[in-house]
Amino acid sequence: MELLSAVIPLLASNLFQLWEELQTAYGLDAELEKLQSSVAMIQAVLNDAQERQQIRNAVKHLLNELSQAAYDANDILDEVATERQRCQLIKYASVRNFLAPINPKRELFKREICLRVKDIEHRLDSIARRCPLSELTQRSTPRRQQSYQTTSLTPSLVLGRESDKQKIKNMLLPLPEVTDHSITVIPIFGMPGIGKTTLSQLVCNDEPVKNHFELRLWVYVSQDFDMMMIMKTIIESIDGFQCDFVSLDNLQKELRKKLSGRRYLLVLDDVWHVSPQDWERIKNFLYSGAQGSKIIVTTRIEEVANFMATSPPYRLEGLSNDECWSLVCQYALARDRNAMVDLDPYKMYVVNKCRGLPLAAITLGYRLFRETDRSKWSAILQSEAWEFTGMDGYISHAVSLSYQYLPQYLKPCFAYFSIIPKGFEFEKEFIIQLWIAQNFIRPSGRERMEDIASDYFDSLMQSSFFQHSNFDHKSRRRRYIMHDVVHEFAQHIAAEECSVVEPGKDWFGSASIRHLSLKYDLFVPNISNISPRLRGENNLYEEVYKCKGLHTLILVGGSTSYLMAVPDDLADRLQSLRTLNLSNLGLALLPESIGDLKHLRCLQLQNTNIIRLPESVSHLYNLQTLVLRNCYFLEELPKDTRNLRKLRNLDLHLDGNSRMTLAPEGTHTRGNLKFMPPDIGLLTDLQTLSRYVVSTRLHCGLSQLRDLNNLHGELLIARLDLVFKAAEAVEANLMSKEHINRLELTWNYSNITEAVAHSIGYEEKEYVLKNLRPHTNLKELGIVGYGGTSFPTWVGDPSFSNLVTLWICNCDNCFTLPPLGQLPKLKFLCIKEMHQVQHLDCSFCGSNKQRFPSLEKLHLETMSGLEEWCGADDCVLPSLRELVIKDCFALDQLKHKFPALTKLVIEASRSFAGLSEFPALKSLEVKTTDDWIWSSWSVVSLLPSLTLSGLQRRTLPFNIQGSHALIRRLEISHCNQLLSLPDDWLPTGLLYLAIKHCPELHTLPKGLPKLIKLEDLEIENCRHLMYLPVGLRNMASLARLEISDCPGLLCLPNDGFPSKLQFLSISNCPELRLQCLGMGDQGWFTLQHNLQVWIDGELQTSLVHHYPQFTQALNISSLKIVIVLRSTIVGLESN
Repeated sequence: MELLSAVIPLLASNLFQLWEELQTAYGLDAELEKLQSSVAMIQAVLNDAQERQQIRNAVKHLLNELSQAAYDANDILDEVATERQRCQLIKYASVRNFLAPINPKRELFKREICLRVKDIEHRLDSIARRCPLSELTQRSTPRRQQSYQTTSLTPSLVLGRESDKQKIKNMLLPLPEVTDHSITVIPIFGMPGIGKTTLSQLVCNDEPVKNHFELRLWVYVSQDFDMMMIMKTIIESIDGFQCDFVSLDNLQKELRKKLSGRRYLLVLDDVWHVSPQDWERIKNFLYSGAQGSKIIVTTRIEEVANFMATSPPYRLEGLSNDECWSLVCQYALARDRNAMVDLDPYKMYVVNKCRGLPLAAITLGYRLFRETDRSKWSAILQSEAWEFTGMDGYISHAVSLSYQYLPQYLKPCFAYFSIIPKGFEFEKEFIIQLWIAQNFIRPSGRERMEDIASDYFDSLMQSSFFQHSNFDHKSRRRRYIMHDVVHEFAQHIAAEECSVVEPGKDWFGSASIRHLSLKYDLFVPNISNISPRLRGENNLYEEVYKCKGLHTLILVGGSTSYLMAVPDDLADRLQSLRTLNLSNLGLALLPESIGDLKHLRCLQLQNTNIIRLPESVSHLYNLQTLVLRNCYFLEELPKDTRNLRKLRNLDLHLDGNSRMTLAPEGTHTRGNLKFMPPDIGLLTDLQTLSRYVVSTRLHCGLSQLRDLNNLHGELLIARLDLVFKAAEAVEANLMSKEHINRLELTWNYSNITEAVAHSIGYEEKEYVLKNLRPHTNLKELGIVGYGGTSFPTWVGDPSFSNLVTLWICNCDNCFTLPPLGQLPKLKFLCIKEMHQVQHLDCSFCGSNKQRFPSLEKLHLETMSGLEEWCGADDCVLPSLRELVIKDCFALDQLKHKFPALTKLVIEASRSFAGLSEFPALKSLEVKTTDDWIWSSWSVVSLLPSLTLSGLQRRTLPFNIQGSHALIRRLEISHCNQLLSLPDDWLPTGLLYLAIKHCPELHTLPKGLPKLIKLEDLEIENCRHLMYLPVGLRNMASLARLEISDCPGLLCLPNDGFPSKLQFLSISNCPELRLQCLGMGDQGWFTLQHNLQVWIDGELQTSLVHHYPQFTQALNISSLKIVIVLRSTIVGLESN
């Protein structure tokens, strides 16, 4: 019924708009008059029902019948409006011509409408006869709506947690005289909604905490402790890019690599359940971070807190009376602080009601804020509705009160969340599309529906109905999560109309259900906890078809490996669908019948294998949103897409498209879409068109963008190489598209013939780009494959004062770069594959003394001709923190000053100097085949982190021994000729050491055991390495040892391992695997109780169980016998 309340006003509005036309065209004067009266009655009855807290079951049943009649009436009007639009599109002079007496379709349509209207009238008459008027009356007007403001309600600070914050900080930050050698797990536990997440956010954003930890990471966990999800989220948070690893082994390696030697603060938020094995498994990878790293765990379950803790869990209590009072006042008096005098007399009464509960205080404050008549505050505060009967139920009661005082237009938006499965993360854009499709959003003047919906979303979040979750680095969108108690309340109020079907739930379809989501697991064969009635696609769909008036059908979860087919009869059996979501499936085709879903507003096919849409999709005249995001195999759109005049969002985004660093070229990143449908410029309501592919086909060129000035968000224009005349670029009218914040312009001359490419002069190419000047509101700009020799003046113009990200790639004919140093807010700059550029001079940096004032990251990649980056002696890049120089073979020095630079990556430079100019440098990654690095060793040796790669040496220089004691993290990789390292070469203060992909390395330095501070040692793909040095037992701090892809390694040191070793992993080392697993109960080692042994990705728990009585370090002296025997056998076989 709550969801229906959003439909009724629209129903009345549509009826009024179509009144005159329907009367004259259909001859339904009397029927329409009755229908109008019926709609008014429905609205009045529902207004009264919403005011009542208790309604008898018999009356509820009648209300459900009333709801069904209202929905059916809305369908009738929707179909008539759709038919009118169809007639206009097929160029009938008017609807009346179509419905003229000589047209046989007129009588058929008229008869059907007439019968359906009369059926609704009969149903309403029946309801009226059975409705006990004493129980339910017709309230002529709805409850008065309170004025609802949001912008002034954002709290300036979080009240009441300073003491708790300080206590948690004391656990995180060691005293100056104390050395922190451990990785600590600190659980914060307390009842739901008490403020555990808010407290953790306060602590993480505290300035001393931010300065103490190199990395601050956040993972929302919820009910399922999904190790792969947790590891992916951590990796993505560190890099800021999507993590594409799908195997657990690769994720583990990458996580160790990202955390090794780095002090981090990780929050695992809202942990419910975790098995000992899963926690031990992921904990060992988290322990690869530097000592002093901390993990905060928030949980409502004390047993989980005790189990995960390495220090006493922190119990979070309620707020004090004064803190509660301050929180109520902050919200209640946001409009007028002078009203405190009216609230003061109620202080003790208020705080006693709140009982220290933050959500209760916020809810009460909101209620007072919305009541502008302060004379009514007394009645509100003394209402029994604010009595909390028990701590366990307080949060659901507080949610109920928050909901009760929501404006009426927000209630259906909140109730609709009930179709989102519990614990499911959602994006704002996704929810907005669903709301608009269900007509929950009312246009207001010239304000966009998307903007209104965004305000609705923000209002609900501000009312604490949901909260921030993880950031999706793949889509670059923030995700949100709804608290379980709030979700249960949403399901409660929408139980009649919304349903979620998932394994373990025996669900029955019903005609009253209007909105339905299905968990993907239901479609997977051989899932044991699925009800037999629902097992198999046919059975499941038959049950779904019982919801014959369904408006929403969403498939949640999904996998593109599951090849799903949409039933041909879906459109016939679910004719009222407004939203259909079939995302994340191996779906290649849709049935032609999909075009019969005449009410459909939203079709979401994200992450599917769809190749082409049926032409009938162009008959979906009500379609507002078509999501084809990450549909890499999509080849074409329906040729009559121009008929979708109500289309607002056409999402063709591909995650593989270039951003800061270009992905490898190919179908996976560019997609298969080769042209746009003709006359797409007629769709002037479009708000989103994320990709436009230029074509030489008729009405498919760049000029189609001319009138699409309502576009928002991102726009990628591909195949600009097919624009042969500058005048075509003018017609694109990009300067008028002020709401585009991300623009990418791409050319691909490799796909046109050489003759055609040479027929377009450089000057014409330059004019094309000149005429593609965008609006200055732009925040991100990419120019890829441009064929001119120079850039127009608008590229780098300081009027682009909002530009934050810029990438210029593969512009092979350009000899110079524009004056990018003048862009005041530019933070990220990538210049790649610009082989003709030889000099970056003063003009590139700009004329001001302080060039690139905001630039934080700069990548110069694959610029084979670049010889010099010169500038004035006083040229400073004040904000640059990361500089990456790759494949710039001729560049040998930088003359600029980088006072803030902390990370420098140099790959494939023949010689490089000037490292002394980087006073703040902390991390250096070098890949070079030359020896220039040793001439700068006096500077390099002072850095905390060093990566050496590609060195063409048999060993490292002896003359630099002992001069690099400050290095804490060292990685040596891809040194194909390296045979050995000097015995005493390794820095004595190392915490992390990795030696990888050195196939000729035979031995490790004998001085390795002297690294008594080393915590993490990784050896990977050293195929000729035969043994480790004796004395590893003396490495007192070693906690982790990982050895992989070392087939020549026959044994581990015979004197055992250090007592602090917690994690030993052996992968793809056949000799060691055989020794570990091939000797059965006559095992070849003993274990201390806390050591985990992993062999080829599997935890060897049985090895521990065989020898529980041993607590000493690993002893493998018996391996000598094994090695001797093997050598003897090999010798005998060779003879």
